[in-house]
Formats: sequence, structure tokens, C-alpha cells
Amino acid sequence: MNAKIPPPVSMRRRPSRSVPAAISAIVMLALGVGLVWAAVARLLQESWPAFVTEPLRWLSETGWDSTRGWTGTVVLLLIGLILLLCGMVPGDFSALPLRAKPVNMPGLPGAGESGGVPSVRGGETVVMSRRAVARLAASTCDHIDGVASASATASSRKVHLDVRTALHGTTDLQHWVVDGVRSRLAATGLDPVPEVTATIRTRD
Repeated sequence: MNAKIPPPVSMRRRPSRSVPAAISAIVMLALGVGLVWAAVARLLQESWPAFVTEPLRWLSETGWDSTRGWTGTVVLLLIGLILLLCGMVPGDFSALPLRAKPVNMPGLPGAGESGGVPSVRGGETVVMSRRAVARLAASTCDHIDGVASASATASSRKVHLDVRTALHGTTDLQHWVVDGVRSRLAATGLDPVPEVTATIRTRD
């Protein structure tokens, strides 16, 4: 009796959300510092500092049906909505997809005559992190004649190389670097292959 093969689990897009997280952290930090400062000033001077009393006075003088009240409310709602959407709406994959072939796994229940499980419906999703792609591109440059040092940055669609060389004529070297890195990324299985650009700098 063959065991049931569970349905494939699709990858979930989990971007880092560093921008809204940084904004929220800065706002919370500023509020915390302000409250501590106000509490210390209240204990030492027996009065609240101006940055606490002035906003409270402004709020007390502002009616809910006034233009300033409605404007402030709408601005706060928009900021909160934008931060909420940044945290909830899925973004693009932060990794680069690779072409993957179905892999037979011997010894599992439901294996066929060959000892492997038939390919799962939906196939497999294999990815490579952007950092790994950048390191692969930089290490590929190290094996190209004329390259003294190289560093790389990678996004989901583009790889940029910063290459230093002792050569004064850099046109041919730029073609070698771009073609070599693009071929290496294609051989690795990246699909689609990201655009490769390079900046060649002559080392003094």
C-alpha cells in the first residue's frame, strides 16, 4: 500500500521589512527618550518641560471639528495605514530562483521499484540568497586574468561588480568579467540569469 504524498508547500514571500521596522523603532525610541527626559525634568524642576506642555496645550485648544484636528487625524491614519500595509502585504522574493530537477528519495514509504518517490506535484523550488550570488560572482572574478580584487552586490534582478586591476586598458577586461560571471551564474542554474554589470577601476 502506497503512502499518500502530501501536497507541495509553496514558498511564502517574507521580505525583511527593514524600512517600516526601522521607522517604527526610531519612533518608539524617540518616544521613550522623551518620556524619560520629561520624567527626570519633572523630578528635578518640579515642572514639566516645554516639549510636553506645549503639545498638550495645542491639543487642548484644538477642537475635533477644526481643520487642524481633521488634518492631524488624517495624517496619523495614513502613516499607520502605510506601516500596516508594509508589514502585511507580501513582497518579492529576496532570493534568486534556481532551476531544479525532481529528486528521488530512496527508503521512504511509497517508493517505487527504483526505490525513490515519484516527483511531487508542483515540483520543487530552489533558491540562492543574494549574498551567495554576490560571493559567487566575486569569487569568479578572482580567477580572471588581470583582476587584482573584486567585490559584488546582488539584487533580485541585477549583479554589479566592482573590480580593481593593475591594467590601464580596461575595455577588454570588462567584457571578460561580465561574460565570465554571466556564464558562471547561468551554469549554476539561476533562472532567469540576473543582469551583470561591472565597474573597472585601475589600481594605483
